[in-house]
Amino acid sequence: MENGQDKASALDLLDHCCQLVADTYGKPDSPEWTNSDFIRLSSILYKKTHVQISPNTLKRIFGKIKTDARYYPQKATRDALAQYVGFADWDRFADAQARQPVKIPQRPDVQPVIPPQPEALAVPAPTPRRKSLRRAALIASIALIIMSFTIWRGLVILRDQQADVTLFCKNPEGENPHSAVFVLRTSGSISELASEYVIEYGDSKKTHLNGKDSVYSHYYEVPGRYFAVLKKAGVPLDTVPVFLRTSNWTATANMMYDTTRVYPIETPGLFSNGYNSISAREIARAGVDTNRTFFVDFINTHISGIDGDNFELLVNVKASPPRPGVRCSQVRLTVYGDSSNHMVDIMKPGCVHWSKLQFSELKKDGRSEGPDFLGADLTAGGTITMKVVNRRATLLINGREAYKNTYQKALRHIYGLDIMFAGIGTVRSVQLKDLKTGKQFSGNF
Repeated sequence: MENGQDKASALDLLDHCCQLVADTYGKPDSPEWTNSDFIRLSSILYKKTHVQISPNTLKRIFGKIKTDARYYPQKATRDALAQYVGFADWDRFADAQARQPVKIPQRPDVQPVIPPQPEALAVPAPTPRRKSLRRAALIASIALIIMSFTIWRGLVILRDQQADVTLFCKNPEGENPHSAVFVLRTSGSISELASEYVIEYGDSKKTHLNGKDSVYSHYYEVPGRYFAVLKKAGVPLDTVPVFLRTSNWTATANMMYDTTRVYPIETPGLFSNGYNSISAREIARAGVDTNRTFFVDFINTHISGIDGDNFELLVNVKASPPRPGVRCSQVRLTVYGDSSNHMVDIMKPGCVHWSKLQFSELKKDGRSEGPDFLGADLTAGGTITMKVVNRRATLLINGREAYKNTYQKALRHIYGLDIMFAGIGTVRSVQLKDLKTGKQFSGNF
């Protein structure tokens, strides 16, 4: 927008998009919106686009807050507005408007001159029957338009009603273990929340709502950061984070196909003075049948002050040697974030079918990525490196670049790490560095 005409065109396009947003929101007359409308629209936009636009920013966009110059939002904000009205991004929205035919209004004071027609070519006057047919067609068209508008309006109202059902946690932070209390908030009746509503707690467990209770509790027994999601018919409506912090490194075991319990392992002084692994005897003492497939999570969770979108993490590990119940020598590294996680699941070659990777909203797995994806034999030791610069993520395994891509949903703050082994693994060292501030942690970070 370097000349006046381009800027004016861009602002006209923004005004048109704002009107479409208002229409989709269900209140076309945006100058009459109150503060609660902007708060509610901010929440709806975040749930649909995962882009946070504050109510005050929306007020500036819609002209509710007056500024010296017409406010023009950044590209990410415009992309979110375009997505809300049905386009992939702002560029697609702009292209679609550019392809619309230009309607040039006729000046009302200029009457078209119609030359007299020869008598042989004169158009016959409409008969009463033709008038009746035209009138019937006009009435049918109007009825169809009204019916279509009514259906569309009903869908908008239904969607907004669904958005009014929200999930709230009364105690979202605590130590391990933790009983979190969730409260449903809705503008309607709790009895309307039938079994098609479900709360997924983020630890592979869920509860179907019974239409009677507005309060539900859940018992978390492994440290970490979880994202409880309220869904209706499989569609997410609201998300609430729950954080279980630790004072140091902890070790927790679990067994494959056994979701009924976990096995905390007493580990004072873990990762200090050479104590960087858990023995089979300690695991068995916790109640684990070490002849079956089991997993051990080393977890350290607290608000680290490290930027989850600009950091470097280097972990030196040694995977479990072959033993009963362990064939694939799995190592999983998870970085807990404010609104999502980074995770890499490395498998021994031959088992990469089960490997997985996640950088915020980006997710990949060995089933679709091919036979070499995240395959590495770490039974003799090796390194895993995550480096993220302005949401540009790079993964290296033993110094080899295994994956690189840019994600969109910011992780923001790092809330801790989870290093999980199938069987008995060893954590040789952990080094975490904030690439903006230079803040570093190693060992007991």
